[in-house]
Amino acid sequence: MWGGGSEEVDSVLDIQTRVALVTGAGIGRAIAVRLAHEGAAVVVADIDEDGGAETVRQIEADGGCAAFVLADVAVEADVRAMVAFAEQRFGGLDILVNNAGGAPEPYFPNAEPEHWGRTLDVNLRGVMLGIQFGIWAMRKRKGGVIVNISSMAGMIYQPYGAPEYAASKAGVVHLTAALGSLNGTLGIRVNCICPGWVETEAVQRSLATMTPEEIEQLSVPPPPVLIQPEEIADAVVMFIQDDILAGRVMVWPDGEPCQLVPVDARYRY
Repeated sequence: MWGGGSEEVDSVLDIQTRVALVTGAGIGRAIAVRLAHEGAAVVVADIDEDGGAETVRQIEADGGCAAFVLADVAVEADVRAMVAFAEQRFGGLDILVNNAGGAPEPYFPNAEPEHWGRTLDVNLRGVMLGIQFGIWAMRKRKGGVIVNISSMAGMIYQPYGAPEYAASKAGVVHLTAALGSLNGTLGIRVNCICPGWVETEAVQRSLATMTPEEIEQLSVPPPPVLIQPEEIADAVVMFIQDDILAGRVMVWPDGEPCQLVPVDARYRY
């Protein structure tokens, strides 16, 4: 059985021999590959069966251990099932990365409520479901780490083309900070990473279909150099291995170095 059964998890989590669950593709693939490289058994959860299988193939080709589970994070039963799958396949859950997200057009307020409501369900409710059921599994192993992938869209105070996306990602940021006390009560650390433009395959395809004029008209145009998914994976590993950062949020504005939001940050009006 992978991992240490129900033995106590150290506050500084050793990724090797632990069990990780990563949702979503894009950045999620880089995170899953990196965690497997560090020695974790990785469950890849996605609505894209072919994409998830490819992530598992890449991990196994590098000598890692992984398995795929088909799951829609907006569906409660699927989230329950993906956590149960991790426990059944590898014996438990130590690391959860809530990465799945997105915001298909059309956007609020032009979209129908059912359409923009799914964006909220995937980006915020899905994260909350993952955390809730993940906690239940992690308590059996006396602790764990949860890393939520949000977006700089949730940190800006200016017009944004997909308001429901910005609102849901802001919710993930504040949810993370609000759960900082779980480290003291359950030994479970929750963190959040808010990147700007990340050079995923989906982003590359989207930008390739746009004219320079259309790109300039975006709420936040991409910088000349985009953040690499592997850089986000590095940040995830840093949060997993650093036991003094419970509840902390990392922001990564376009064209700037990443930084931690101060714990005493206050907005002044």
